[in-house]
Amino acid sequence: MEWIYLFYNVTVEAFYKVGVFVSISLLLIGLIDYKFNGIIIKLLEKDRKNQVYFSALLGLVPGCGGAIVVVPMYILGKVTFGSLVAAFITTMGDAAFILIVGDITAYFKVLIISGITGVFCGLFIDYFKIGENIVINKNKQMEKGKDYVNEESGHKHHKHIAHKQGDIVDKVLHRRTDFKYVYLMTHNIWYKIFWLLVIISFPFALEHLLDAHTHENHFIIEYMNISGSIGTILCILYTLLSRKGIQGSNFDKTESKLGSIKETLIHTAEEVAFLVSWVFVAFLGYEILLRYIGGAEGLKLFLENKGFLVVIGAVIIGLIPGCGPQILLAAIYISGGIPFSALVANAICNDGDALFPLLALSKKSALLVTLYNVIPALLIGGFLYLLET
Repeated sequence: MEWIYLFYNVTVEAFYKVGVFVSISLLLIGLIDYKFNGIIIKLLEKDRKNQVYFSALLGLVPGCGGAIVVVPMYILGKVTFGSLVAAFITTMGDAAFILIVGDITAYFKVLIISGITGVFCGLFIDYFKIGENIVINKNKQMEKGKDYVNEESGHKHHKHIAHKQGDIVDKVLHRRTDFKYVYLMTHNIWYKIFWLLVIISFPFALEHLLDAHTHENHFIIEYMNISGSIGTILCILYTLLSRKGIQGSNFDKTESKLGSIKETLIHTAEEVAFLVSWVFVAFLGYEILLRYIGGAEGLKLFLENKGFLVVIGAVIIGLIPGCGPQILLAAIYISGGIPFSALVANAICNDGDALFPLLALSKKSALLVTLYNVIPALLIGGFLYLLET
């Protein structure tokens, strides 16, 4: 019975503490992207002198969209390798939204540290012309992408971002989907149910955040618990149905969001479902861990004994492509499970979902970007760890 109650309680916490507020912040960022990302992309293409700064700025935008957009521009030779590295270092992926709603102070600290690190590393790489010898076999990639198609049903009219129809990016990154039932569900049913639930739950989420449970009406309290639990369970079911594992968004979805408000609503709901699912896993795992190691005091002793290994572990997790593991680590941080140095090290070396399109287009570039992320992650993470001890 205790485990059932724990599961139930964690589903409520995941939706009301994170899900509702992440939905709103992610939607706002999506609408801002829709309006302004095109401006930054044009500046990137025209102003090669300041590309590293603009790329870093795109990476700093919460979510993966900014860094994902830099990938095709690099492949098509529109931005430098240093610009690509800057975008990948500064991006925190969807883990940024967890920090925004869970610890806004930590979020801005990470933003400043990763921003400075990304710009410095990007300028350093371009100054010494590192990565200029990378050759991308576009003909081979075009052949590999022959089974992928653009102009899919429902996406016919969205404009191409940072590339043109029929180029290597179009052939490789625009995928044919065999799961039309998922497409129909996302574009006709799921997002409407989701946003309705968020709108209804928002007042209660504010109250839950402020711990102002002053209701004498047990019906309202029970509604909050049940709706929160249903919200999380629906998110988990949808994430499983859409066959997502660690990737929250891809190039298709990022491009669609930048070209349409409706697609922004649709894919934001989809990404929040993914986020809430991983937050649920993190919260549940953290609660189980505390029970086995003797609570908060046991966790403190564990972190003291492991020392710098915790930072190294965060860097290793950052090497995993996709946002899922990074969301989990950020959620553990706001629960008090890891030190700030480990969070920063992970933020610097994790590339979110942006690594997937780069892997599809140029594995060598992806490997080198990862390497140039790990070095500053260990250095900065180690320095911050020394300050903490």
